[in-house]
Amino acid sequence: MNLLCSAKTNEICKSFQANLNHLTWCWLSLLENNPASLSQTAAVLEGKRCNDLNPFDAMQVKNFASGAEFLLNIVKEQKFDLSVPLACNLHSRVGKNEALQWGCLRTAPVTLRNIKFCPPTANLLQIISNGFRYLEDCISNPVEKAIATFLFVARNQPFYDANKRTASLLMNGLLMKSGFFAISRHPRNTRIFHETLGRFYETGDANPMFDLFLRFSQPCKL
Repeated sequence: MNLLCSAKTNEICKSFQANLNHLTWCWLSLLENNPASLSQTAAVLEGKRCNDLNPFDAMQVKNFASGAEFLLNIVKEQKFDLSVPLACNLHSRVGKNEALQWGCLRTAPVTLRNIKFCPPTANLLQIISNGFRYLEDCISNPVEKAIATFLFVARNQPFYDANKRTASLLMNGLLMKSGFFAISRHPRNTRIFHETLGRFYETGDANPMFDLFLRFSQPCKL
């Protein structure tokens, strides 16, 4: 799949807004196994009550969309920057009432389910700040930079929860800032995505995840 689908900022933002339901459904289903269907996602974001969707899953839908709308606004205003404050701002929305704390970096260790690798805790602010600086300054290809940002945040787990959701928004923010459409991944790829991501967590070898993103991601165009 060719992710290099460029356009003007206003077209990119209109497309992102028009595809907000689809983006929210795709990423939550893929990253969190959220059971909301596309129609249920749309209903929740319209303020309707879905009796067959539990409150926690509905909250995830509303929170992710809130983070996506915040991202859209800062891209429109040309204020997107890859930084710890921005990551915390996004997390304050997607992790609200779910993570142990939201909107700030964690201060205690976390583990990854069925993974031996332990994300760092000591000097976490410095690690994330330096990593963001490296990604911005040393990776010139915008698509590679965006995917690498997702993987960096996902593996280092700067927050107590909602790390991958925050990472997906940072990734799409970088793409949109650089003149490319936001991307999504269809939930049918969930198993292979998490298996490959688990191997990346353990080994740090990002090549299979890069390949997966480039093969299965879909640009969100009008």
